[in-house]
Amino acid sequence: ARSGRRRSAAAAGWRSRLIDAYAKGSALHDAMSVAEAPGGLASADAAARWADIQRRADDLAQTLYALREAVPPGSADRARIDDTLASLQAARSAMDAERAPGGAGYEQAGVVRSRLASFESSVRALGATGRE
Repeated sequence: ARSGRRRSAAAAGWRSRLIDAYAKGSALHDAMSVAEAPGGLASADAAARWADIQRRADDLAQTLYALREAVPPGSADRARIDDTLASLQAARSAMDAERAPGGAGYEQAGVVRSRLASFESSVRALGATGRE
């Protein structure tokens, strides 16, 4: 009975960590989307907003790497974490490229929107895991 309680407590702790990662990812996605809204790149606080996004993205990546180390290779949770890490990096890279001199164009904006949608999808999958 004691080992069952320990497994149950460990599962509850794991779900709590996944929900935390989901919440961080959702908030980051929202901040990224606001930064990508029309006029976001040219707004007076664009640099400060971008610095905040970078900080939040670093924090989420650290959280995801810690979670990744805690799950067995080959598990569905690890695959979802890996997907979220990859989509986070892809979205950050696209947004960074958009902010480079000459990078803010219609084509790059489309790449950013696509990568943000992938990131949102992967974050939602993490949240669904935490609620199972």
